[in-house]
Amino acid sequence: MLIRNVTREQLEQGLKLVNKKYDNNIIWNNFKYEYNNTFRVTLKCKDSKKAGHRLGFKYGDMKQKRLISACWHVHGDFFDYLLSINPDVIIRVATHTIDKNGGNWEDRNIGSIMQPMYYSEACECE
Repeated sequence: MLIRNVTREQLEQGLKLVNKKYDNNIIWNNFKYEYNNTFRVTLKCKDSKKAGHRLGFKYGDMKQKRLISACWHVHGDFFDYLLSINPDVIIRVATHTIDKNGGNWEDRNIGSIMQPMYYSEACECE
């Protein structure tokens, strides 16, 4: 994701707040300064057996695989915290924009037509 109008300190503060909710299990997967207070970051879990992990697709009777990728809830909370810290933050995720005017918590199908799976279902969060 590309995050604009933000400082490194604000990103770290947002991550710290997320970790209070997800048992200190969330870390940066990638963290790169791009230009003019713009960063390219991704989130992941330290341990896929703890809070905040994402689940893979389920095929038939197979158990869903636990991934180290951070789930939709972790990202949504992180975006909410960033916007509370700095309302001028603009977050770009693929072609989707999240800012003070909205865009967060929009659930989408990441599965297929035959086997739909929504972001909100791809984890074990409540």
